[in-house]
Order: sequence, then structure tokens, then C-alpha cells
Amino acid sequence: MRTLSWFSCGAASAVATRLIFKENPYSLIVYCDTGSEHPDNKRFFDDCLEWFGLKENGKDAYADSCRDVYILKNEKYKDVDDVIEKTKYMSGISGARCTVELKKVPRFNFQKPDDLHIFGYTLEEKKRAERFQENNPELNLRFPLIEKQITKKDTLALINEAGIELPIMYKQGFEHNNCIGCVKASGKDYWARIRQYYPEVFKKRCEQSRELGVRLIWINGVRSFLDELPVYKTFEYEPEPICDFLCQDIHASI
Repeated sequence: MRTLSWFSCGAASAVATRLIFKENPYSLIVYCDTGSEHPDNKRFFDDCLEWFGLKENGKDAYADSCRDVYILKNEKYKDVDDVIEKTKYMSGISGARCTVELKKVPRFNFQKPDDLHIFGYTLEEKKRAERFQENNPELNLRFPLIEKQITKKDTLALINEAGIELPIMYKQGFEHNNCIGCVKASGKDYWARIRQYYPEVFKKRCEQSRELGVRLIWINGVRSFLDELPVYKTFEYEPEPICDFLCQDIHASI
């Protein structure tokens, strides 16, 4: 049976992977390359591989792969924009087409029936993890962060304390290190930050949403187009250090 740790270049999946490799050094890291993440993720990926003990002789593991690391990609689509252009679909009640094509399809093609899947859901995402388990009863699943009661705030601090520079998007105040201009996002603050830091991506999403008639964002309780978002200032965020009753136990595990 293979143990697959699904690494997404986020702090939570990084800490979950670190925990699993401490427990089982024969685990495999699997990463779905969407083609639309921040370029800094390649640096974070390589730094984390060194933390996991998988970086070999300075090899560029992201580009070339190394033992126990798999980088998956759907060869039909270059990136999120390519999915939107070819399928004429952004996001709806059934989710985002780009998630299906760029993450789910590669995972389905790679996984085997007896694999053990490791996902980095944090303690505050326990209900999401339970829903994921209910919707995927055929999968063998573990959520090590929930098992150890590790929060999102904990994961950010643990990455920082390991001497690894957090991905740029966290420093810009984004809650997750997903694709730039994630079409599943509906919050004003998220899209205000995209407009502030990635104006070309914001412009592209505005054009796509108008062309396809997709109202991605909630403004004052009403589903609205991105180009209707009022202008307001956002603020950068810096993760705070861990300081709670779990501190000693967490560090002992990591």
C-alpha cells in the first residue's frame, strides 16, 4: 500500500507531509501542477523537500523530480485560463471546472485503490474533512493535522520557525496559497488583494466573468461581477508565533 501525501505548496499540506515523513519515510509526495500558481511556489517546494529530507545533492527537485516525489499535470490544459477558454466554464454550484481538470483528473489517473491519502486539513477545517470523507468513501484517508489538533495559524508559524520563508501570497494577506485569481473565491477582500497585487489577473478574470455571465463575488449580500467591486485598501498579514498548550507536543512531533 502506498502512502500519498498530497502537497499543494501550502503551509498546511507542508506540515502534514512533514509529520507523515517522520512517521513513514517511505511515503510519497504528490503535487498537482495547475500552471497558475505563484512562481515563488517553486522555491517553497524545493525548500520543503529539504525539510522533508528529500532534496538530493542540490538537485532541482521541482523541475527534475527526485525519489518519492511525483508532479502531476493534465496535458490537455496549460493552466486555469486554458480550462476557462476551452470549457467556457468558470465556477458554479457544482464547483470550479479548473479544479476538476487540473487537480482531480490527475489524481484519479495516479491513485490506486489501496492507497492511503494524506490531506492537510487543519483543525478548524474538521467539518470540511468530514464532508470530503463522506463524498469519497472509496478512499483510505488520514488528516494528521486534525489528529494532532494543529490549526492554520500553527502551520504558518511552524513553517516560519523551520527557517523556511513562507510563500509570497501568505505575506500579501491571502488565507491560502492557491492559484492566483482562484475562481472559487467569492469574498471582497480576496479579490481586492488580487486587484492590488495582480492587476493583470484581476483584469482577465473580470473579462472572463463578463463574457461567460458569471457573478463570482458577493457584494452587500448580492452576487455581482468582479468589475463592480468597490475600491478599498487591504493590509498585509504576518503570521504570529505559536503560544498555546499544544506548543510542546507539536514541536516534539515536527
